[in-house]
Amino acid sequence: MNSVWYDPRVRKQIVEYLNDGVELACVGYECPRYDAEKIKQMPCKVNIVMRDKKYLGKQRNVFLKLKRERLVQKAVCDAIVAEKPDIIHANDLDALIPAYMAKKVLNCKVIFDSHEIYTENNYLIDKRLYAAYLQIIEKHICKRIDRVICVSHAAADYLAKRYNIDKPMVVTNCSLKSEQFFSEEKHDGFEVLNHGQYYAGRGYDIMVEALPLLKDYPDIKLALRGFGSLEESLRQRAKELGDENIIFYPKVLVQELIPEASKSMVGVAITEGTCINFEVSVSNKLFEYASAGLPVIMSDIPEHRYLNDKFRFGIVIKDNKPETFAEAVIKLYTDKVFYEECAENAKKLSEEINWENEFSKLLDFEKSIVGAPK
Repeated sequence: MNSVWYDPRVRKQIVEYLNDGVELACVGYECPRYDAEKIKQMPCKVNIVMRDKKYLGKQRNVFLKLKRERLVQKAVCDAIVAEKPDIIHANDLDALIPAYMAKKVLNCKVIFDSHEIYTENNYLIDKRLYAAYLQIIEKHICKRIDRVICVSHAAADYLAKRYNIDKPMVVTNCSLKSEQFFSEEKHDGFEVLNHGQYYAGRGYDIMVEALPLLKDYPDIKLALRGFGSLEESLRQRAKELGDENIIFYPKVLVQELIPEASKSMVGVAITEGTCINFEVSVSNKLFEYASAGLPVIMSDIPEHRYLNDKFRFGIVIKDNKPETFAEAVIKLYTDKVFYEECAENAKKLSEEINWENEFSKLLDFEKSIVGAPK
């Protein structure tokens, strides 16, 4: 339900389908960032349902908002039906609704790819009322389609329990195996990196506040790479605390992210559990660090615990406080044997959990439900 190009998970799906010889068409909806030139670069047929006047403008009236949603869903449904697919892969709940409408016309297969707990993160009117409304719809549809997939085991458990359905298939939103980059070239010192957009709840402020706690270890450098609205306040706070041991790197292209990360020593994947989405999610950057061969300091959420219990590739901190974070950094810095074990295990994680392996599970299932050879 956007212009397709802007979702990296969808773009990776497209590549894997085409690599396997699947005949593919993408249906999307014109979002505010719609860019016709980017759509032309897509390697498959793309049908973007364009906006007209009845979809434009902000509507304050609740009923007009819901009516507009219905009009959009009908338009996207019609575009799906026109393709006459064997399988509809619906990315998120807003796309599942028109996909299910199309299924009833075509009697085809539907896969629901739940990128997030959508009912907890999107609303047009009062959050509790609209979330309840969406949950009723999601439960109804999930019981009547062919498979639900999601991005983490914690999310799978949550959806299975909430809707009393079979546990969804987990297709982790991880890095490509081809993106692995294990560099021997390292930046000076023991560099601890957190990269991404500077949003609240991602651990950037925790790292800055930990600066005084690491002053006895001048070789330890804290590094932030990215951009966002918090950058100026982070820089100002670092200056107040003494910024000689912190580095602010400029953002880089997506394809440069892992090679640049590999020049650091440790990655940071902190997500503060401020809502159910964060509680059951997994940090994508965690897999980027593993693909760079870095041990990871990560927040204590279920999927991080699950992965670290399985691979032992870093430290799960018990709380998101500067003191706890500093303790983890010092442990990795001073215990060389432990550090090397974590670094090797990070590489093993990226060998086992990569996009090619994860998506092949779904591809095999989809072939089985339409009777195609695997």
